[in-house]
Amino acid sequence: MAPTSFIDRHWRWFILATLFFATFLNYLDRQTLSNAADPICKEFNLDNAQRGELLAKFVYYYAAAHLIVGPLLDRVKNFRWVFPVFVLGWSLCNLLVAFAGDYATLLWLRAALGVFEAGNFPICLLLIARIFPPRERVLANGIFYSGGVIATLIAPKFVIYFATQHHWRWAFLITGGLGLVWLIPWLAFFRRPEERAPDWNAAAMVAAGNTESIVSIFRRPAFWGVVFVGMGIIPGLYFMTQWLPSYLTQAWKVPYNQALGDRLVLISFCQDLGMWLGGGAVMALAHRGWSLLGARRLVIVISYLCMMAMVWLAHVPTINAAVAVLCLYVFGLGAWLANQQAFKQDVTRGRVATVVGFVGFAETMLSAILVENVGKITQQTGAYGAVFTVLACLFTFAVIMAMIFMRERWLPPHPRPG
Repeated sequence: MAPTSFIDRHWRWFILATLFFATFLNYLDRQTLSNAADPICKEFNLDNAQRGELLAKFVYYYAAAHLIVGPLLDRVKNFRWVFPVFVLGWSLCNLLVAFAGDYATLLWLRAALGVFEAGNFPICLLLIARIFPPRERVLANGIFYSGGVIATLIAPKFVIYFATQHHWRWAFLITGGLGLVWLIPWLAFFRRPEERAPDWNAAAMVAAGNTESIVSIFRRPAFWGVVFVGMGIIPGLYFMTQWLPSYLTQAWKVPYNQALGDRLVLISFCQDLGMWLGGGAVMALAHRGWSLLGARRLVIVISYLCMMAMVWLAHVPTINAAVAVLCLYVFGLGAWLANQQAFKQDVTRGRVATVVGFVGFAETMLSAILVENVGKITQQTGAYGAVFTVLACLFTFAVIMAMIFMRERWLPPHPRPG
């Protein structure tokens, strides 16, 4: 029976809005600590090495949890109730930071936050793969992923306000409590997906009956392409999400007040813009006759050139010039990330969450090592130049891997847009 209501006709976009909201909360909760790092480190008397350990604890456990969460989610049938377990779990972990009394408690709450937050991206990417046609997926990925970037737009000024005007603990109480608000639209809209998404039943049957082994997935060149590209670009994302506020206060002596928040908001806006335009550019090129792969590769090359602006951060003379470089860098990063998520969905149709889980483990574990060692490097040298050099090398590795591994013959065929 053909859908008749407005919600039924546009159901996939309503679900995308809830995925956007979940990803917003996912990033808001993890961003709260990085934006409150200065007052937290002051209260608990932490040096830069300990700051790096605290920031990295979340990332290590987030990475490890992908190995379990991804394969399990491919077997899940009732996402209506499974997804809320993850969202409410990470919300509670973030809220409890407000009551932490020592450094050890902070570390364990960050670890638990990482475990629960690991469910968000596999679930979102799996659902998008099931309810959106291929030509719309890059745009859909860009939209849902931009929820995280919009969280980085809001988090700095929000957290800094409470940290300077009240107490940093209030920021955790409020951001942690928002998970309950998300439940309302999710439970209202995510009903009977098998009736509203034309390909839902077929995709669910493929997932349920999929006998493809993990070894066979490892034999796919496209899988390793996604792994290597992710290992090249995701550490750059985690530097921004975990260390950017500290970089600006330490390297440029930006005061911990709303002046810092304003600069962080501008930089985050440019990343969000990159995500939307990166997905939209692929969709527009596909409608003009480009192959999806050709369109994605063009956007990736342009993104890489923007990201390499980071190498100039060690040489720019003013804070305004540094912010301009960071804006160009994150614009390219955002455009590339939207396409990277689409490639994860293309490796194998039946085990999207498994692929996302294993790729997420590899790219995030390397990111955790970087996040922790940024603290050690800056503790020893007092500068970030070596960090930027490492990131530039990783980005170059990623673009080379994308050109080598992302080939038509190694990816499932897509119908050309009509």
